Amino acid sequence: MGSHEEEQALEIEALQSLFEEGREFESISPTEFLLKLVPYPAGEEENHVGVTLHVTYTPEYPETAPDWELKDIKGLNDEKTEEVKGKVEEMVEASLGMAMVYQMAEACQDYLKENNEKELSMHEQMMKRHVAENGPEEEEGDDEEDDDDNAEEEEWKGLAEKELVKEEDRITIESFAEWKINFDAEMIAAGILKREGTNAKTGRQIFLEAQPQTKDGESPGAAG
Repeated sequence: MGSHEEEQALEIEALQSLFEEGREFESISPTEFLLKLVPYPAGEEENHVGVTLHVTYTPEYPETAPDWELKDIKGLNDEKTEEVKGKVEEMVEASLGMAMVYQMAEACQDYLKENNEKELSMHEQMMKRHVAENGPEEEEGDDEEDDDDNAEEEEWKGLAEKELVKEEDRITIESFAEWKINFDAEMIAAGILKREGTNAKTGRQIFLEAQPQTKDGESPGAAG
């Protein structure tokens, strides 16, 4: 076994100890495998995004870069997919000459953690874009409440500014008592109120008295 093959075998053995066989690590051949990556593999938080890192060793790896690609991309749009690819590429270039697959996987997971957002529907994306461009809309309830407050304030302001009746024209207890005596007298004279010891006229009596008299002295309503 050449030195490169030995280094590759040792790295695969290390990866198998770090990533769960079958669930995270899947071997395709002695030089080819998959790493299924999510932000939180232990499930401490919900994973909204994820990628699969497909790695194939070249004969000269790790002196040269391995062949690699990202597959089964979940929750990342095209722009973010290119960003995470850039992170992996930077790690590859910085790690030439040494085993680098774990560092590549770590770069992926770090990016996934930073962008672990639930994938939005088309409508939610449009609303988010609208808020970003125009700012949040005020709730209608708040507007109505403000209008009510303003109306109430104007009402009280109007009462405060309203001109009061002149003092000599204001009703006093004495003037009200005098008016009440005159009013009661008029009502008694009309038969609407009764004086003590007398009976007030009924509604029918008042109605008949108000009718024009016929020739024989009876009102039209009295017939029958």
